[in-house]
Amino acid sequence: MLALAVYAVRAIGWPLVAGRDLDEYLYGYIQFLDWHPLLPWSMLFRTPATPIVTGVLLDLGGGALAEPVMAVLFAGSVVAWAAAARAFGQRVALLVAAALLVYPAYGLMFHELSSEPLFAAAFALWAWLVTRAAGQPSGHRFALAGLGVALLALVRPGNAVLLTFAVFPFVLAGDWRRRARWAGAFLVAAVLPLAAWGVLNGVRFGDYTLARGGNAVIPFYRAFITDRIVAPDNGPASRRLARAISQHLLTRNPYKSYGVTLPEVFASGSFRIHEDLYLLSDQVFGWNSDYSVLRKAGIEAVKAHPGKYASGVTTTVWHQLSKSYFRALPTAQSGGHSNAVVRNSGKRRVLPTPTEGEPIPAGQSVWISRPDNSIRDVWTSAVHHHFVFHDPSQRPHFDAILRERNELFSALPDRSGNAQLALRLNQLSRWYPRPILWIVLGLLGLVLRRPRRGRVLVALALAALSVIAFNALGLFADPHFALPVAPAFVLFGAGAALGLRRDS
Repeated sequence: MLALAVYAVRAIGWPLVAGRDLDEYLYGYIQFLDWHPLLPWSMLFRTPATPIVTGVLLDLGGGALAEPVMAVLFAGSVVAWAAAARAFGQRVALLVAAALLVYPAYGLMFHELSSEPLFAAAFALWAWLVTRAAGQPSGHRFALAGLGVALLALVRPGNAVLLTFAVFPFVLAGDWRRRARWAGAFLVAAVLPLAAWGVLNGVRFGDYTLARGGNAVIPFYRAFITDRIVAPDNGPASRRLARAISQHLLTRNPYKSYGVTLPEVFASGSFRIHEDLYLLSDQVFGWNSDYSVLRKAGIEAVKAHPGKYASGVTTTVWHQLSKSYFRALPTAQSGGHSNAVVRNSGKRRVLPTPTEGEPIPAGQSVWISRPDNSIRDVWTSAVHHHFVFHDPSQRPHFDAILRERNELFSALPDRSGNAQLALRLNQLSRWYPRPILWIVLGLLGLVLRRPRRGRVLVALALAALSVIAFNALGLFADPHFALPVAPAFVLFGAGAALGLRRDS
C-alpha cells in the first residue's frame, strides 16, 4: 500500500507519458492478430510482451487502466525485491524496500509507458525466483527461474543474454549430476518459449529469429553513432556501404538539398542517418541480408580502432553506473525556427536548420520497411516528404493503422504535471546514491563481513552488470538500459553490508 501511495504522489508531478519507442510497440500491438501484417518491421524488431501490454493498457477503457497498472507494477517490483532480500535477513529486506521506495529515478520509469517498467517488474520477479531456487534448489524452481528469463527476453530481446545464468547452479552445493539437472531445467524452460516465438516468426514472416535487427546494433550502432569509427577505408564491407550511401542516399533529398557529403555522413554520428541506413540496407542489399553489411562494417570499424571502441564501451558502462535520471521540465517554446545558409553545387539556399545538431531535418520512417519495399518515404524537397505505395490498395490499411495508433496515443493522460513537485523529485534524484556506490558497499561487505549466500548476491549483481555491458556493446549510455536492473546493486550492497554472517 505504501508503494501505491508513493506512486500516486509522484504521478502528480510525473503524469504517465509515452516512453521510448512507444509508437513502434503500438504498431506491433495493432497488427498482432494480422497473419500478414502490412508493416512487419516493428513486429520483427521487437518481442511481443511489451507491444501487447502497452497496447492493451491504452486500448481498454480509453487508457483508464494504464496508470493504475503501472502503479501495481511499481509496487509489485518493490515487494518482489524485498521478498528476495528477505533471504539475507530482515534488515536487508527493510533497507531494500525503503531504498527502492525513495529511489526517484527507478520510480520514474513507471511513469513512462514503454518496455522499461515491464522489464523492471519482470527482473524483480526473476530475482525473487532465483533467490528461492538458490535457497532450496530443485529442478522445478530452476525451471521457474528459466521461465523468468524467457519472460524478460519477450519483454526486450537483448535480455536473452541472461541465458548465460545457466552456469549459476554449478556454484551451488551439490553433486555435479544434480547441479547439471538444475542447469538443464533452467535452460530448457528458458529456451523453449523463445524458440517457439522464433519458429512463429519464421512461419509468419520467413525470419526464424527471436527478433530482427541486432546486426544493425552490435557493434554498428555504437561504432557509427557514439564512437564514430566507421569509415570507408576500414574494409570491404565499409566500402560497399559507402558506395550504397553515395549512390542511393546522398543523391536524394534531404541529403541533396543540404549538401551532405560522404565524409560528413560518417563523421556525423547521426541517429537520423542511422535510421536511414536500416532502410538503405533493406532496399539496396535486400531484406534477407538482415543488415549483415552493417554488422560487417561495424566489425571492421572495431578491428580498425579496437582501443577507441573498448574505451567507449567501458565509459558507457561507467556512466550507466554513475549517472542518475531526470524528467526534463517543460520549457518555453521558441518563437520560430532558425535558418541556415546551405551551399550546394555552388548555389546558396536558405533552409531550416535541422534540430538537435543533426545534418538533416529528419530521417526516413524505418517502420514502413517491408520485404518487397512496396512502401517508400519519398522526399520531394529539403523539408517535404510523403508516403508512396507501389500497390495503392495498401493505402487504406496503412491509414487505418495510423489512425488507431493516434487513438491509442490520445488515451494517455492529458493533464500537466505539477512543475514544483517534478523539480523536487529531480533534486532528490540528484542526491540518491548511484549504483556504483551500492557496488562498492557490496564489495567491502563481501570482504569484511563474508555474508551468508554471498554467491547469490554476486550472481544477481553480475546478471545486472551483464545486461548493462551487453547493451553498451552496441548502444550509448542511456539510463533506460540500466535502471530496470539497478535494484540488483541495491540488494548487493545492502545484503553484503547488513546480511547475516556465515558464522551467525
